[in-house]
Amino acid sequence: MAIRINNNASMARARIDLNRVERNAQLSRQHLNSGLRINSGSDDAGLLAVSEGMRAELGGLTEGTRNTERALDMLRTAEGAMNEISSVLIRMRELSVQASNGTLTDDNREAINAEFNQLKQHINSVAHSTHYNEQSLLYGFGNTLDQAASTVMQQQVDNGVFRVRVSGAQDGTYTFIDSGADHTLTLGNGVVTQTLDLGVVLDGDQVATGTVTMANFDRLGVQVELAGDQVAGAAGSYADGDLDGQIIVVVAGTGGDFQLGSDSKPADRLEYDFKDMTVEGGVLNLSLASVNTQASAQGAMSVLDLAIERTSLERGTVGAVMNRLDYTIDFTANAIENIQSAESTVRDADFAQEISDLSRSQILGQSAQSVMIQSRVTVERVMSILL
Repeated sequence: MAIRINNNASMARARIDLNRVERNAQLSRQHLNSGLRINSGSDDAGLLAVSEGMRAELGGLTEGTRNTERALDMLRTAEGAMNEISSVLIRMRELSVQASNGTLTDDNREAINAEFNQLKQHINSVAHSTHYNEQSLLYGFGNTLDQAASTVMQQQVDNGVFRVRVSGAQDGTYTFIDSGADHTLTLGNGVVTQTLDLGVVLDGDQVATGTVTMANFDRLGVQVELAGDQVAGAAGSYADGDLDGQIIVVVAGTGGDFQLGSDSKPADRLEYDFKDMTVEGGVLNLSLASVNTQASAQGAMSVLDLAIERTSLERGTVGAVMNRLDYTIDFTANAIENIQSAESTVRDADFAQEISDLSRSQILGQSAQSVMIQSRVTVERVMSILL
């Protein structure tokens, strides 16, 4: 057998095999460490795309479940307030029946009517104070600011209005009265008017430099932020009198919708709305009801019967949506489970297979190292001849 010293073919072959085996072993270790068979596009480009699509679907469904749970919270808040209103209506009907009795005088009925009117105010208080995430639910729900029609938004350079927010504001036109001499600011829609004293927040006649102050017309459901000089993002600055005669226009909204699924298709959304549950609203329509006379008390009974019926119908509608959302959560949970199982099949590592492959690579690596050691025998024989 010839002995060659320029090239050791056995060692070269063993080195190539050892490098290949080490790459395979490193890949197996990576799969075992991450628990994933596909960690990069080089592992399996086609199934990587499939897996990423499943992951996106899972993320959307998981967030959709959270959306559904928050939607249930909102509906429970609204239904709880309607329950209180229903209890008040039942008490008001009791008062109307009491006042309808001929044994009472009108003086007696005036005392009953005092409680009757207090209960009407309580209904309005409940409707106005029922909020979820700063959204009024039972009064002005879905109403929005008309940016184009509101002069306060078109003249921000001159009036220093930084932002206008509406929550529970009745639709209509709101007009400012800002005389510029008394540090007061008045806003009204022709039915309700509210005046704020800005003297404690103004620096002289202006909003302080670099600051933003809030004019909170809580009775109207309107908040106006006024900027001073050098406020980032503000078009101008406010000085006393700048808003006089300017208007805010609030348009009636149609509610909104719950995003329950992971896609933008209509099947993954649910539209919702809450009716106006104030005394003046179309559901109750009790603004003219009274029990100060026998005739008015008798007439109030039929009006209250209708109000109780409509309130119950609204509660039933909300309850139906809540039941639907409960089923939506169950369906989504089942979909998440199935997609997770499918994604696991596509992307997760088979630990038994990976451990087997790693053991094989380790055995082959040790064999390659042994061959490399044995290939040095030829070199040693040549050196022994030379010496």
